[in-house]
Formats: sequence, structure tokens, C-alpha cells
Amino acid sequence: MRSSPLLLASSLALMGCVAGSTTTGSPSDADVLVIAEDVYYEPEAIEVRAGETVRLELRNEGGIVHDLVLEDGWESGHVQPGGSITVDLGPLTASTTAWCSIPGHRDAGMELRIELVDG
Repeated sequence: MRSSPLLLASSLALMGCVAGSTTTGSPSDADVLVIAEDVYYEPEAIEVRAGETVRLELRNEGGIVHDLVLEDGWESGHVQPGGSITVDLGPLTASTTAWCSIPGHRDAGMELRIELVDG
């Protein structure tokens, strides 16, 4: 079951983010909450300023293990149901796609677009 928009907006507001179809952090650092549940991430895309440090919390609200993998080979490690991990992706220099590497999850659409915007 997907999170309600109000609950997600409240969670993102508490972390200093702007809720919507994408999430933008503060000018100096992006503190981004990404929820993993069933076979999707919420939100499906985030925006960060080019060159800013991206700090991302991956919270698993689903019933099975999830993770987050980037195209450059970076991996979050497994996050158990009910668990979370906060990771520092560092400054990004290009837009990228992340996904869950658990078999079948990416094929089912479990991807996260990370889009860079001009600062």
C-alpha cells in the first residue's frame, strides 16, 4: 500500500524537503527521505543541485528486504523491513538512476531517478 500524500509531505517537511513528484533539498545539502515499499520507491524521482552533497535516508516500510544501487556501482546494502539507513552519496555530477537489486524488483519498476538541476 502506498503512503498517503499527506503523510509523505509531512515526513519530507520534517526533513527540510519540499514534497511533490520530486524532492529538492536545501541549497547546501540534500536531506532526502526515500521510502521503499513492495516494489516501488516513494518518491519515484528526486532533484538535487549539481555538485551538492546528497544525504539520503532509505526507509524500508515494505514486508521484504530492499536496497538501492546506483549505475556507478555504489550500493546501500540491504535494508530489512522496518529498518532504515542514511547514506551519503557525495556530490553528484550527472543525473542517474538507482534501483533495487533484489531479483524482480527493478523489472517491476522499482527505480529512483536522481535528476541534477543547476544551482
